[in-house]
Amino acid sequence: MKNIVGLFFLIAFLNGFSQTLSEKLMKEIQKFSSDKDVAAATIGVCVKNVKTNQIVFDYNGTKNFVPASLQKIPLTAIALQKLGSNYKFKTYLLSSGNITNGVLNGNVYIIGGGDPTLGSTRFTKTHPDTILKQWYLALKEKGIKSIKGNLYIDPSFFDNHPLNDTWMWGDIGNYYGAGISGINWHENMFQITVNPADSINKQGIISNIYPSLPKNYSINNNIITAQKGTTNYIMGYGDFYNSRRDIEGYIALNASAVSAKIAMPFPEYVCAYNFKEYLTNQGVNIEGTINYIDIDTFNLQFDTVYIHYSFSLSSIINQINKTSNNIYAESVFKLLGNGSYIRASSEIKAGLKRMGIPTETINIVDGSGLSSSNLISPLAVCDVLAYVYSSSFYQQYLLSLSEAGVSGTLRNIIKNKPKGSNIYAKSGTMSGVRAYAGYAINANGTTYCFTIIANNFTCKSMIVRDKLEKILLLLIE
Repeated sequence: MKNIVGLFFLIAFLNGFSQTLSEKLMKEIQKFSSDKDVAAATIGVCVKNVKTNQIVFDYNGTKNFVPASLQKIPLTAIALQKLGSNYKFKTYLLSSGNITNGVLNGNVYIIGGGDPTLGSTRFTKTHPDTILKQWYLALKEKGIKSIKGNLYIDPSFFDNHPLNDTWMWGDIGNYYGAGISGINWHENMFQITVNPADSINKQGIISNIYPSLPKNYSINNNIITAQKGTTNYIMGYGDFYNSRRDIEGYIALNASAVSAKIAMPFPEYVCAYNFKEYLTNQGVNIEGTINYIDIDTFNLQFDTVYIHYSFSLSSIINQINKTSNNIYAESVFKLLGNGSYIRASSEIKAGLKRMGIPTETINIVDGSGLSSSNLISPLAVCDVLAYVYSSSFYQQYLLSLSEAGVSGTLRNIIKNKPKGSNIYAKSGTMSGVRAYAGYAINANGTTYCFTIIANNFTCKSMIVRDKLEKILLLLIE
């Protein structure tokens, strides 16, 4: 009898051990769907073996979901496919008129090329101080010590619709929803530093703003000093074409200085303002004012003072995928559409069709995924990743993704991976959305591309993250 019982448990153990990946995934998804925290949510999963291009697992794989930042996967893949990894944005500094005894009897022009990194503090090469110094030295090299004219700006490389119509009001006043210009500056956001007042219910004190804003910009400070231990919370409100920002929130009485990143109105104007300030500090006077370029100036002859080149597209895509930078994503999106959101949406769909992916039910409205009007299926995202795997830029694309437990937006998940296995993926998060898509590389040499999207949950996003992490782990066990 003991031998029979022992044999029964051995068979049961072996059956459990020999479960297929598909069976394990289905079991975990059934757990997810029956959990009271996410019972009303919807989940879609698609897993493909990239070497055979065969679907290994499909659960709601052809259904549409809001992808959040997974939208960046087709964007970046199509950008590399169409533009190439070495593409660079260009920003021109031009002048018109003649130079006499160090005086430019004419104007200076900043002509944008949509570069999202211009003035970014992420890199020394793009830092505002670096850019402004380069422009100043370029004028100096031309022998210009004073400018008897105006400083013109031309952001027309992109159209005059910097914000997508479907973005939410609560997003567009903050750095991640700042909007796009033909001249982007400091990632189109400014940083405020706030200190608490000396007692509760008093207005918080804005102690610093960087970069400096024009004098006609205004900040309506509604930050309240709250009791000790209150969670600090600061949000900005206001659209791209409004030079006023309403800053709302709370700062704890015992808090140190708190910083917040607020969307910058008219970044092209702030860029020119900062340049004029810099020149003044270097002793170079501009007698005129800052103006937007008008059609009459096109009849003038221009002299190229300096051309600033961005990092390569591959470097920008690293930032889009690893840090989920919306400003960089929207700039690349509009670049693909020759400056227009509508044309960019059409170009992404055309790119998907070139990959052999049907687009009749896919809705593309932006590049970053900030809009909840974006709709795509887990299978379509998987198909993009499978296409990338077979392309010449796969290795480059793989390394642009976050590495689980190590880098980017995945650094805090799956820290204890099986030896020899790894996950490289893009995450997507917004209200009611949690998603992952990328590549799962197993120690046995098997590589899967996968998409996992959960929509319509009302619990905390971290709860869903922990549940989806269990599904991800199955791909590399």
